[in-house]
Amino acid sequence: MEQFVTIKTFTYPHEAYVIRGKLESEGIRTFLKDEMTVQVYNFYSNAIGGVKLQVLEEDAEKALNIVNSVEEVPREVVVFSKKELDGTDICPFCHSENIGHSKKPGWLTLIPYLIVGFIFPVYKNSYLCFDCEKQWKIKRSCQNKYS
Repeated sequence: MEQFVTIKTFTYPHEAYVIRGKLESEGIRTFLKDEMTVQVYNFYSNAIGGVKLQVLEEDAEKALNIVNSVEEVPREVVVFSKKELDGTDICPFCHSENIGHSKKPGWLTLIPYLIVGFIFPVYKNSYLCFDCEKQWKIKRSCQNKYS
């Protein structure tokens, strides 16, 4: 008889879908226990122990290796000055043209909200290379205090 074992738990089902898709693309059968319960009554998630990602017992070791390889590692953002980079159309690490620009609200957005009552967005600009997955930003004002 086939026996399923839990290899990882999640608070909500949507968090499990990416890893489940990766496991199924590797040929490992999966099952999400308590998925429907949490979708219908999402506040019950902690009470029932969350959504459990389960695989067959014989595939558990292979699945754990895949899950550990999929876990996202926090990226370190490297800061460059404008003088160091000629342009922003290529990655400074692998020289790929497959890059993207991201704008994320910074913590300074909170200050006008507390004073005025509504948000004036203050963004942090950074770039991401989709090939080497490195992230960098360009320092806008680069003044040399010795010159």
